[in-house]
Amino acid sequence: MYKKILVALASTDDCQTIFPKALTIAKKNNSILKLFHCINSEVYFTPYGTFSTEEVTQLLPQWQDSLEQEQQQTKQWLTEYTQKASSEGITAEWDCKRGNPSSSIVKLAKNWDSDLIIMGHRGLTGLEEMFLGSVSNYVVHHASCSILLVK
Repeated sequence: MYKKILVALASTDDCQTIFPKALTIAKKNNSILKLFHCINSEVYFTPYGTFSTEEVTQLLPQWQDSLEQEQQQTKQWLTEYTQKASSEGITAEWDCKRGNPSSSIVKLAKNWDSDLIIMGHRGLTGLEEMFLGSVSNYVVHHASCSILLVK
């Protein structure tokens, strides 16, 4: 039924809850897994106050270094979990992008022809969700495949 499963992981904590469910479903359906993490680069470049051009020029290398460090750490844990899936007999690959997590998940699911997206749901409601947004809410309303939200 589900041949290509996109597993959207927001953090290593998600691997403790979402990854085992993805493995179980993949084993039952003989599926391929794609583990995905999107580094929200918009967070790093959102202005927190007013900065002079000189201040921004000084901060950009720090932001860039932080993004690159996060990307290296992400690649390490995605590789680790891809290997865990392979050791369980599941074909798996990973991808990591920078950008907006919501639209990146939907775009990857479409381009990869996913049958199912498995992702977490932080449980934000009301004002928190309105101000912080909800990746899962966006994906539910814009993805063209089935979605499993894991709380």
